[in-house]
Amino acid sequence: MNYTGLEQQSKELQIAELELFIKSVIDSRELKRALSVKMSLEGKTCEEISRILCVKQSFIYYGRNIFRVC
Repeated sequence: MNYTGLEQQSKELQIAELELFIKSVIDSRELKRALSVKMSLEGKTCEEISRILCVKQSFIYYGRNIFRVC
């Protein structure tokens, strides 16, 4: 398996982990943060995510840093 395959597998695992978290979260801020990270992993831009979730881009970057997403 090449690096790209490993990277894709890693993204799939991160998305699966986020989906479990999303199902269990109660706080709306944490839900939006997890959704923003998931959308980012799925390839959406910060501008798109910001518009969809009605959050600032800094909120998205903060969530990505917490979850350590590039």
